[in-house]
Amino acid sequence: MNLCNYFKTPLEQSIQDVYLENGILTPEDLTIERVSEMFQVDVVFEQVITFSDNQSMVIFLQSGVEQTEQRKSFYHELGHVLRHAGDQRLMLKLFRQLQEADAERFSLYAAMPFFMFERIKLPAEEETAAGYVSKLFKVPPEFTLLRLRQIQRRIEETEFLAAFTYTAAAREEMTSPLPMGNEPIVRGIYGLDDLSSPHTLVIEQRGGFDWDKPLYIGMNSGIKSVTSRPHSLRDGVIVKSSDISVSFEHSGGVMIDMGRIATRHGHTADRLFIPMEAIDDAINF
Repeated sequence: MNLCNYFKTPLEQSIQDVYLENGILTPEDLTIERVSEMFQVDVVFEQVITFSDNQSMVIFLQSGVEQTEQRKSFYHELGHVLRHAGDQRLMLKLFRQLQEADAERFSLYAAMPFFMFERIKLPAEEETAAGYVSKLFKVPPEFTLLRLRQIQRRIEETEFLAAFTYTAAAREEMTSPLPMGNEPIVRGIYGLDDLSSPHTLVIEQRGGFDWDKPLYIGMNSGIKSVTSRPHSLRDGVIVKSSDISVSFEHSGGVMIDMGRIATRHGHTADRLFIPMEAIDDAINF
């Protein structure tokens, strides 16, 4: 695993910045007491199922459970307290799911920050590495395995883009021609370890993009897999989370600020590369 090719999302970078500013530098510093004090969150240990009160900034952790499970629960609830509002019991299922996914991503970043990974010599075998990281950060092995695979996927995405090559899904379809209308076509890049959803979207549009208007992308529309033919990044640009916003006019979609992208890259790009985590961060930040 070449950690040099890893890139951090804005959420991950913000957590790192707070840790460094407050002297959280090693896994030993990541105690519930120290992290909760840093974020000014109260923690109560009781014989209850773990939950949190966002408004009061309080986390209730179940006492009498394994320390590793307790820490995992703490970071998950911390994500809710710091980033979310409202009572989940009164929310629509979709909003609950979005908050849960965001809290889970936050917990991976906060419990095992990447800048600490950079100082570790990881065992080559995945399960051995997960066990080693589990002992180091005092969280469950299955939790550390999620983080290791997340890091690996992010590295693969970077290496993929750097090599100017598409990764084909096992369910590869022939690349269809661009539609005759003005609607953008969305294609997905799938990792071989996860065919359930793409890790990067590729956006193209017949006749080129209109750089003076925002571009709407419907996330509920069908996404075609991408064939394994090479493409150069000289013809495309990577979209950042700061270029994306939720579309309130179109349900289930996002808006891309094309003017913002043009300011950085000009008007010559034929395609946009959008990492799915950039979309997730834009939605949840």
